[in-house]
Amino acid sequence: MGGIPDLRDAAAPARRGARRPRAVAGRARPVASAPPAGSRRHAKAAGAGRGGAGRIVRARLRLLRLELLRLTRSRGVAIAVFLLLAIGVYAAWRGGRNIEAAESSAVAAETAYRDQLAYLLSSYPPATEAGEMLYYLAFPAPQPSLPLAALARGRTEVEAASLRIRLLALEGQLYEHETVNPRLAAAGDLDLAFLLIALLPLFIIALTYDLVSSEREGGTWNLVRLFARPRRLLAVKLASRALLVGAVVAVPVAVAASLAGFSFDGRAGWAMALIALHTLFWFALCLGVASRRRSSTANAMILVGTWVGLTLLAPAALSLANAILHPVPEALELTVRQRQGYHEAWDLTKAETMEDFFTDYPEWSDRTVPEDVFTWAWYYAMNHRGDQAARDASRAYRDVLREREEWARRSSLFVPPLAAQLALDRLAATDLSAQLAYQDAVRRHHERLKTYFYPVFFDAVPIDAVEWDGVPAFEPAVLEESATRAGFPAATALLLTSILILAAGARISGPRAD
Repeated sequence: MGGIPDLRDAAAPARRGARRPRAVAGRARPVASAPPAGSRRHAKAAGAGRGGAGRIVRARLRLLRLELLRLTRSRGVAIAVFLLLAIGVYAAWRGGRNIEAAESSAVAAETAYRDQLAYLLSSYPPATEAGEMLYYLAFPAPQPSLPLAALARGRTEVEAASLRIRLLALEGQLYEHETVNPRLAAAGDLDLAFLLIALLPLFIIALTYDLVSSEREGGTWNLVRLFARPRRLLAVKLASRALLVGAVVAVPVAVAASLAGFSFDGRAGWAMALIALHTLFWFALCLGVASRRRSSTANAMILVGTWVGLTLLAPAALSLANAILHPVPEALELTVRQRQGYHEAWDLTKAETMEDFFTDYPEWSDRTVPEDVFTWAWYYAMNHRGDQAARDASRAYRDVLREREEWARRSSLFVPPLAAQLALDRLAATDLSAQLAYQDAVRRHHERLKTYFYPVFFDAVPIDAVEWDGVPAFEPAVLEESATRAGFPAATALLLTSILILAAGARISGPRAD
């Protein structure tokens, strides 16, 4: 009787030759258990993960380097980079020279005052009334420039920031130093703000207008979609262009910082943030246009047209609207009124002239001036009458200027390049408000000088009895506006506009091939 075969021996060949059954739909596959922490398999898996991430990073960096090489080997790009760097370095050098010129002007004004005082003291007999010599003596009133003025000159192109004033009527002296040719001033000055606000966007447009359309027109876009992730490729291309633009911006800014001696405080920080956000705005705008399914020519026309609108047309339209809404009289009118008030005093009695003077200086109302004798107290009171005649018009003039500036600040938030320009001027203290603050400081200084010398006039003090070393020194205008208030609105407008553009238009068209 034969033995019963061992079923395990019979099933062994079947097990060795059988294939593993496929997973049945709806039935979960067995999940491989993860290697325990600390084991050799766990260490190998972790190393493989880190190695894979490292390979990805190295691949991205290699693509970035190749894209940068491709960009810089283009003759047009190389020429544009050279021109922008040359213009930027020149503008930075010129900005540094302007800061040095302002400092030299302040020193020269003080030196001129000392030399003139010494000359007049040696030219007049010691017993001469000081009022006669003070008719000629000019007192310095220099306003120091901030280092950031090397970035944006603003109104310092056309308006003096280092006046020399006499004890005569003041209003005419505030405006008679504007000697710049108006036709030349209309063209503006070449500063770094012009490069960053006006010229740099054109370079960004030239680099990015065909970011996607060149691949489509060259027939390589479908291959990119098949063998790579388009968004990653687009990110590499954008990063390479951003690095190139960043270098073009960083070099002249660094030169300006070294020449002007930037102190990296809040104002400098906001200025750098505005420059970066303005650059981001144009990259976002170019990406939003270039990622659409348009030809390269159409993209270029749209972007250049947008640049013309935002950089040239919109600011001009806002300036025209501002001039219509807030008409400003000519500064010459203030000078005319001041001179009329002064010359009319010659036809009045001295008592009438002094009565007008005593309304502002009642502490001198107990003094009398003879009608038949020339006195310096009466003469300087006549000059004060000229300022009185122009006082209301001067106050209204400054109020309208402040209204215009505030309106321009608010409306510029809808035009990002203009907002960035005005904010840079405010941070550099070269805007209209800084100029008005300087004029107010000059008025206060003029008032202190009159208060100091009025006793000399009324008492007919001789030259040698005046304490010349006690003459009040000019106190520059203090910037009351914080850096945050100056830079935050424009920075917020630039950032929000960039986010809206990216959210609305910066996306590659659908998955199907073109």
